[in-house]
Amino acid sequence: MKLFHNKKVVDEREQMEMFRVEHYMYWLAFWALLAGIFYQVIFMDASFGQVAGEWTVFMLMAVGLVIGDLAGGHFDYNGRPGWKYYLVSSLAAAAAVVGITLVNGIRHGWYESVSDVVIPVGTLGTLTFLFTYTAVAAAGAFVKYRRRKLEKEYEDDR
Repeated sequence: MKLFHNKKVVDEREQMEMFRVEHYMYWLAFWALLAGIFYQVIFMDASFGQVAGEWTVFMLMAVGLVIGDLAGGHFDYNGRPGWKYYLVSSLAAAAAVVGITLVNGIRHGWYESVSDVVIPVGTLGTLTFLFTYTAVAAAGAFVKYRRRKLEKEYEDDR
């Protein structure tokens, strides 16, 4: 008896249903891991060493997804590469980082005056925006390049 065999025992409809379930469960695990990491660090005062395992799994999922999507020429389900998408996603990332930093700082009593908040949080938000915009724009440019290359390969196969 073979434990793993290559014979497919499901039809295409069943396979698509399985892919849909796997898709939703992947994203549930992805966001739950991220929320769990932030909860532990902010509210339970966990050090990075205590969440290193979760962070490693989270980063493996994130990096694997990005590499797989870029290699396949995929960008997003709901958007196309372009400056508007880059701007909105960068603003969202900066707002999330600023929000998390503010909650963490308030929780741990880091801020004594307004200048204790504005300068570091503003700098962190700006750097996050710039880094995210650059990364998403580079990914968008690569996806456009990869799509052209895949289309050319498809046309050559005909």
